[in-house]
Amino acid sequence: MSEEKKPFDVFELAAAILLGLGAIGASVAGHQGNLWGGQSVEAYGESAALTTKASTTYNDELTTYMQDVQADVRSKELIWEAIESDDEVASERQLGMASWLLTSQLSDSAYAFLGLPEAKRTEYQEGDEAVVLSMEDLEKALNTDLNDDYVDEVFSTSAGEFESADKRFLEGRNANNIGDEFSLATVILTVALFFGGLSLVFKSGIRWGFLSLGFAILVFGVGYMTTLTWA
Repeated sequence: MSEEKKPFDVFELAAAILLGLGAIGASVAGHQGNLWGGQSVEAYGESAALTTKASTTYNDELTTYMQDVQADVRSKELIWEAIESDDEVASERQLGMASWLLTSQLSDSAYAFLGLPEAKRTEYQEGDEAVVLSMEDLEKALNTDLNDDYVDEVFSTSAGEFESADKRFLEGRNANNIGDEFSLATVILTVALFFGGLSLVFKSGIRWGFLSLGFAILVFGVGYMTTLTWA
């Protein structure tokens, strides 16, 4: 007895195409979402590491800044006392102490900012502990303050590192947002699959309505995906 041949059903073919395309689209969207999620986690991790490094650098710079401020203030006190003193010996001793503070205790940034001669500092660093700054140099140090330009220079390294950390964090947030958008695309395409499968349940003409709605959602989902940034 020959097997009865089932007539070709256009509806079933259309439903199969919808389900196939929807499954492929949802898989691609899910894959893209995972890729962006991975980039997001990586960026957040790098941002945290950069922030830790920047904090360490900042603490070192803060120590340098505090030492510079203390040496600067104390040297100014000594210079001022020496100028006002009537005791020549005490005055000379105070100026010598101020010279020592300025040449040995200041950072390179603070020393240069005060406009002090580099040659004197070099002599001290090479072992000449008897180096004494001239009265003109000491008065220049007395009348020059460590202002905001100096502060910006001292903390420039940590500021750059914090900026890099913030930039990496924003990149991670952006990647996370794009991953969320692909997750939404996955949901949309899954809804299309739902209506495609639901249409196969019905035998009446309403099935074409569900199938058409499924195709409409599929087209919308694919169109939405084309507007996203792909990894």
